Amino acid sequence: MIPDRSLRQRRRRWEQVSWWYSLVLILPLIGFVAAYALTSPDDDTGLRGTVRDAYTGDPVSGATVSSANTSDTTNDEGKFSLDDLTATQLDISRAEYAATQVAVGTIDEALDIELRPTTIRGEVKNKQTGDPMAGVVVTATGPNGENITSTSDANGAYTLENVPDGSEIAVAYDGFTVDSKPLGTNVHLDFEIRPDRLTGTITDTEGQPISGATVSVGAATTTTGPDGTYSIAAVPESGTVEVRKAGYADQSRELSESLRVDATLEEFKVNAIYVNESTAASDELWNTMVGIADRTEVNAVVLDLKDASGSILYASGVPLAQEIGAVKSTFDVQERLNDLQERDIYAIARIVVFEDPLLAAARPEFAIKDAITGSAWTTWDGSAWVNPHHREVWQYNIDIAAEAADLGFDEIQLDFVQFASDGDLDLVDYGAEYSTETPVDAIIGVLSRMHDALEPSGALLAVNVFGFAMWGGDDNDIGQNFAAIAPVVDIVCPMIYPSHFNPGAQGFDIPNNHPYDVILNSLRNGAEMVPEGADKLRPWLQDFSYGEGIEYGDTEVAAQIQASKDFGANGWMLWSPSNDYHEGALQPDPS
Repeated sequence: MIPDRSLRQRRRRWEQVSWWYSLVLILPLIGFVAAYALTSPDDDTGLRGTVRDAYTGDPVSGATVSSANTSDTTNDEGKFSLDDLTATQLDISRAEYAATQVAVGTIDEALDIELRPTTIRGEVKNKQTGDPMAGVVVTATGPNGENITSTSDANGAYTLENVPDGSEIAVAYDGFTVDSKPLGTNVHLDFEIRPDRLTGTITDTEGQPISGATVSVGAATTTTGPDGTYSIAAVPESGTVEVRKAGYADQSRELSESLRVDATLEEFKVNAIYVNESTAASDELWNTMVGIADRTEVNAVVLDLKDASGSILYASGVPLAQEIGAVKSTFDVQERLNDLQERDIYAIARIVVFEDPLLAAARPEFAIKDAITGSAWTTWDGSAWVNPHHREVWQYNIDIAAEAADLGFDEIQLDFVQFASDGDLDLVDYGAEYSTETPVDAIIGVLSRMHDALEPSGALLAVNVFGFAMWGGDDNDIGQNFAAIAPVVDIVCPMIYPSHFNPGAQGFDIPNNHPYDVILNSLRNGAEMVPEGADKLRPWLQDFSYGEGIEYGDTEVAAQIQASKDFGANGWMLWSPSNDYHEGALQPDPS
């Protein structure tokens, strides 16, 4: 039997050993806990904080947070902790986010840091079919104009990296609408774009392609090529397709989902008579004019809207016209237009452009100047002209023409679109600032702008030129060059009056005695000089007697009309200043 004292001693030794064993086991645990406490993001000491997504507010894991001496990576809760009590600035970065820097204030204060996402993803689909679209160019344009681009893959997916804040995201694909969206606080942007390219072929009744036909849908417009085909981008989802070409009747078709519109145009030759102010103002005289159209082959009326005095003969709303007192309102233009439309008569608005004494007097800065006196230069009969170089003069007449088109005229015909030709031209001063702009440059400039302004309305643009424009490439310093003018207008109207040709012209002692030949020769010569402009020719013909030679009656007028037909002009127009027309020269109404 072991004595009690021995048991007590052994128990004491065991307790001592157990205590040391416990201490050995507990000390590492204490050290681990202490170490964790020093490094844990939940510790209340050291540099600590949370990194969040600037758009969603969600925690960002895997972000690197660095000071000058150490760094840490955010955990799943976006938290970090740095053992650096001397840090004054932290650098924070992560893939697909914009790196940022944060100044360190109080060490013990927890930091809340935002990172802005810079990678944008999304999908592009065909709005019409719902199918994903490959090859679509996606562009992010930053506020400073910087561009980041990507291209959608076979699944329609795209990724844009390093996208600047405040960007606009746009998608573009040939034949489809262009769409864009502001980036805002998005990291995912989807797009649906629809086909918007209209195609087709325009032919005549014999199946031959028609080149140069204008095809438009709303503001979208184009012209057909030599093979009659066209392709027009950015068409609206719905609307009316308008097809027009001088020499043919207009056609309208509703835009279909197939985005294919073919059209066959029927020939329409404009056979017109000119109607002046006094005739338009008189119901009796007006009815006489439209009566001619009702009974004969005449199917169009050229109606004076702005004459050589500068007066506007209807109630124009153009501000400058009202300011200078140009609005004369001699007749109700809408009433006359309605009458023409009810009778199916083609309506042409005649606008005199640069012979404008009224504008020259009201706005002297617009007038051609006398090189000696500095006052307005005038023609032999004392009429003042405005400066064809002056852009405000261009715009004034463009505004009048656009107003006429909006009223419902089928065609706008410009007269006196030229530099001065009747007066002491040695005294003309157009201004030193225009010394490098030629007359042809100025005329083409105003016609081009006019054509662009009228295009959305559907109204055609015609321009009157002297008959000599068919006989030479020289513009005679007035800017009327057929080759230069033809490409920028729809119709060219040469004033081929046999009485106005000099003796010996075209081999005739008295050209006035050869109405058929003078017209036919002039048209043919013009077509030979400018083949591409031949189908735009519609001549003014003489229905008055003037100068040396025979008197003009039914036979002479009919001869000129026949010459126009034999040439194949896209119509003809009779000029009689008094509006007295030889109806016997006209064929009966073909309908």
